[in-house]
Amino acid sequence: MVGKNIFRVLPPSENCEFDPEEDEPTLEVSWPHLQLVYELFLRFLESPDFQASIGKKYIDQRFVLKLLDLFDSEDPRERDFLKTVLHRIYGKFLGLRAFIRKHINNMFLRFVYETDSFNGVGELLEILGSIINGFALPLKQEHKVFLVKVLLPLHKPKCLSLYHAQVFI
Repeated sequence: MVGKNIFRVLPPSENCEFDPEEDEPTLEVSWPHLQLVYELFLRFLESPDFQASIGKKYIDQRFVLKLLDLFDSEDPRERDFLKTVLHRIYGKFLGLRAFIRKHINNMFLRFVYETDSFNGVGELLEILGSIINGFALPLKQEHKVFLVKVLLPLHKPKCLSLYHAQVFI
């Protein structure tokens, strides 16, 4: 039910020169409906009766990929809900953790080296900030590589000012 309601192709950006500090974001027309679906899904994930062993039948890698694609939504309200949903999924589905980190890394690399535009950088950085705080010391080599190959290059794009607060968290 959740996938049928929230997974969709995002419309192309109407303003190629969009500057969040000066321009208003394009808000999702169907937001009232989407908000209800996100709230219901969050309550489901946060329920004490929720069993990840049953949920993994529906919340799998394909589901996570579609969820990650939605982070490019121009609507900050949707990205905020997505941030919370993805963080809950990361916490409940241990088997998806490495997959989620890998695909967030890929999204950042695509942003830095290919597209130079992606609306959800700040929100994904906030999630990663929380994840990184949970890393055990000493850091694994994988995590050091992530810092050098993924996080440091995020300082390269001209639009760094849009997410610089999250980079330095």
